[in-house]
Amino acid sequence: MKRFNRKQLLSLGLAFFLGAFWLFAMRFVLLDKKEVHYHANFAVFVDGERLPFDTFTFYEEIESCGGLGVENPKIRAHMHDQVNHVVHVHDNGVSWGHFFANLSYFNGDTVFKTDSATYVEDDDTEIRFLLNDKEVQTTANRPIGNEDVLLVSIGDPSDEELQSQYDQIERNAAEYNEKDDPSACSDGKPFTLGERFKSAIGIFD
Repeated sequence: MKRFNRKQLLSLGLAFFLGAFWLFAMRFVLLDKKEVHYHANFAVFVDGERLPFDTFTFYEEIESCGGLGVENPKIRAHMHDQVNHVVHVHDNGVSWGHFFANLSYFNGDTVFKTDSATYVEDDDTEIRFLLNDKEVQTTANRPIGNEDVLLVSIGDPSDEELQSQYDQIERNAAEYNEKDDPSACSDGKPFTLGERFKSAIGIFD
């Protein structure tokens, strides 16, 4: 069996240390936080008028996080800061139905309930959904996609009116994808240095 002298052992130890440090440094720099955080745009029109979502009850603020993260259904998909056309999504598989339920709305195939009225499809009322420039029958169970654009139009819109309403929706989800989440929820913040350090050395994955 080959025996190593002190100098060789020191060299091996140094090589091991440098290799471990290199791996740590690469993980520290390249590691991404395991989270879901993306955005979509939407609007709801009733009889040609866009709903403003202008009361505070529609919006989640910092205090609502409470450390629960996505265990709180309202954290999974919500709005912030009175921006009435941006959905913040924090979990996989969140549907448009979930989002509207968090607003105390109901998004069904032939029924749509707002905070002030319930609309049912009949000879005088249509509920139409335009998603990413294509008309769909329902969005209740459809997952919210990154940078989706959804129009819900209730009333009796012509195809031209439907397209006009859709064209009024702001397309800025991509911009919000580049920003920190204003909620400051644990699943919406970028890595702190401490979190990145702990993750890089494998304390938590």
